[in-house]
Amino acid sequence: MTIRRQYSLPNCTLVLDGLSDGNSTTGTPDPRPLMSSLFNAECHFVGAEQHLFGGRDFLTNLVAAVSNYAQEFLSGISHPVASPPAQSLVSIVKGDRDNLHHLKATLESDDRSSGNNNQPTQVNLSTIQLFDLLEAIDQFLADKRTLPDIMVPLQPVSKAVAKPIATQAAPVGLGLASLVAASLIGYALPSPQVSQPKSSTPTPAVQPKTESTTPATSPTPAVPTSSSPQPAVGATPDPALKLDNPIGSSSQPMASNAPIVKTGQILEATQIGFLERKLQRDLNQNWQQRARVKQPASFVVNVNQDGQIVSYKVLGKTNAAASNLTPLPKLANKTTDPNQAIGNFNVVFTPNGIINVSPSQTLQGKMSLGQPINDPKLQTELATQLQTTLQKSLPNNKPLHSRNLNYRVAVTKTGEIADYEPTDLRAFNNEAKTPLPKLTKFNAQAAISQEPLAQYSVIFQPDGKISVRPK
Repeated sequence: MTIRRQYSLPNCTLVLDGLSDGNSTTGTPDPRPLMSSLFNAECHFVGAEQHLFGGRDFLTNLVAAVSNYAQEFLSGISHPVASPPAQSLVSIVKGDRDNLHHLKATLESDDRSSGNNNQPTQVNLSTIQLFDLLEAIDQFLADKRTLPDIMVPLQPVSKAVAKPIATQAAPVGLGLASLVAASLIGYALPSPQVSQPKSSTPTPAVQPKTESTTPATSPTPAVPTSSSPQPAVGATPDPALKLDNPIGSSSQPMASNAPIVKTGQILEATQIGFLERKLQRDLNQNWQQRARVKQPASFVVNVNQDGQIVSYKVLGKTNAAASNLTPLPKLANKTTDPNQAIGNFNVVFTPNGIINVSPSQTLQGKMSLGQPINDPKLQTELATQLQTTLQKSLPNNKPLHSRNLNYRVAVTKTGEIADYEPTDLRAFNNEAKTPLPKLTKFNAQAAISQEPLAQYSVIFQPDGKISVRPK
């Protein structure tokens, strides 16, 4: 299940796209699904030409670097990190004048849109932007439903050696910002009360037997959209992309598409989840013109219970011609019965080369990966069969990457691969190199009747070997 969480401040927006294993829990009552892994993190600043993005390492380094720098800046004393990473992807230093801070990030080489050979990207921040970035990070860290394993223990700075509040707040020059600085200075940077990120509330669609997998605040597995959009670099996010916004008459229907079906909605959470992952895979495998998309292109897409695209419409301010830069015209099945049950999804094609897919309506039922196969003997047999099938599909056992590629793979009791998804950014970016897309056969019965499936963690290793372990 793909999840998007967005933490928005007036001058900074932190967007996280990740996955849920469908079973994780923190023990805290919360209707939102738990984001257990991350494949994309983006940081946008109002007025900045660049935005920063990366995977889990980028986010972890960003949190550590900004938290440490903020303590130094506010206290006026050095605040060394206990165990700094050998090669940090993110650094921040004070500028040559007050109210200026240089945030540098080395975009990870596996990112689709890096194209800069790991050259650092620098964003110049004002003190106000720095404070908003710090607040966004604090909100993320306080959100126990998003990557709860990422924690940055902050060491309090002694009040005796901290600079006077007036000295630290002076560069801000605004009453409100001064108040923020005063509340943060040297007091261990206490976590502020977090407003629930609107972008992470599930917003799916329903019918008798169906599934769903994505929070509701912005389109999913993967780009800048959200329930309270902030201007991203180069373009202002389209307010129509909010998942909790009903799809209304403001969307411009595409002349070449069949009308959106109003009846027979698929809203069952688990079925929507299967359909969402299949739609994500189909779009990713067929999107050939990523480089030509300069602004987010948003659509509402209707999919039947077999995973076929029935119709689609442009959403918000997206130009109808933008569909020609996407695989939607190619994949739309005009021969499909328009009266069959469908699931509705918000889809956003982004300039980063990532496609965000998320349910566009509220879902029914509890989200899951389907019924499990619990027979230990059968689990072992299927694991061996899966490992053999995948290994034979690699030409000469040639390695796919210099680092591990991790996926969750589900198989039926007969050994067919019915579902899979990458579990990190590297696996997401190298998915097409694996045999999984060709070997996966969408199983509508597994989605509709919840035929039992065996779930495995599959790792394509740098030595060309494939590891298969039960999840």
